[in-house]
Amino acid sequence: MKIVNLAVLMVLLAATNATWAAGGGNGGGGNGGNGGGGNSGTVDDNPSASDLYVLQYGAEKQNDADTPEITETELETIKVTPPPVQTPLDTVTGNQLLNAWRVPNSGIVAQNVSYIGKGDQARVYAASEFSSVVNADGIVLTTGMANFAHSNTSSGATGVTGTGASYEVSKLSKQMTYDANSLKFDFTLDPSASSANGITTQFVFASEEYPEWTGIFRDGFALVVDGVNYAHFDASNFVVLDNCSSNGVYPCTDTVQNDNGFLTPNAGASSVPFEFDGYTAVLTVNALLNPALANHSLEAVIADSNDPLWDSAVFLSGLRSATVPGVFQANVPTAVPLPASLGLFVSGLALVGGLRRRR
Repeated sequence: MKIVNLAVLMVLLAATNATWAAGGGNGGGGNGGNGGGGNSGTVDDNPSASDLYVLQYGAEKQNDADTPEITETELETIKVTPPPVQTPLDTVTGNQLLNAWRVPNSGIVAQNVSYIGKGDQARVYAASEFSSVVNADGIVLTTGMANFAHSNTSSGATGVTGTGASYEVSKLSKQMTYDANSLKFDFTLDPSASSANGITTQFVFASEEYPEWTGIFRDGFALVVDGVNYAHFDASNFVVLDNCSSNGVYPCTDTVQNDNGFLTPNAGASSVPFEFDGYTAVLTVNALLNPALANHSLEAVIADSNDPLWDSAVFLSGLRSATVPGVFQANVPTAVPLPASLGLFVSGLALVGGLRRRR
């Protein structure tokens, strides 16, 4: 755990509480070192990285020992608590996002579209913006800022939206969740898609928490169709940052094996043009529909876990009806995402020298 002088912490928290409540900063945070400087008794004249992190965000990063897993009671509370009412702030609507996510003649007839987001938390993107990461036009949902720079200039880009918790992501992370960004709708299949029994879509998951905080701050993404979460890294792993060889202690130094190697490091000369320090290949979801239902439901949701700091994002494209093998089983995904071609990874997969420390 990072050690911070209590008196210094109280002063820094008091000084930054209003800033954090108003939305936090966008720059990089501290890098988790325990080094403390000289201390006159009231003012730290050589603050540690932890002190600076608190000064920036009004909160302290921590290891797993600091935060027990969420209880079933807390999880149920999230499930029944309505999300905050959102006021559009010159941003996209749920319908605009859905229309950009679906392909033409998708066979998906949507109604009751519901969007939880704030400011520029989500947006439409063109494949040309991130051609080394994604392979089609689509939308991006984030836990902070969708208008991230087209370069990796910060190792801790953060937007605090105050959009509340996600029941689905908390189920994955076993932690309290924050800054949820959710697109939800009901739908039927167009009669012209008579052979379809499911839907398919592609996604790329990316995160600033990677690699240092993987397994400690378990940001995640869920794509829930008729009550079943079909978003996986592979058949055994949901899309959540929950595997690190450091065993829950900062920093996670294994940039190859955390999350079983599903994320590509994004730093140095091989950096791709966005802020996130790690990202997956293009993955495909094939989701079966519940044949007992006349009207179906879908929710795509991403959220921060354990605190509202350091953004994660999911890029979504190519939503359409599909013929999916298997038989629907409630709460048991029978169709799982498959990695796209390895050619979709950028050529610079080799790690850059040393772990890029958080600023």
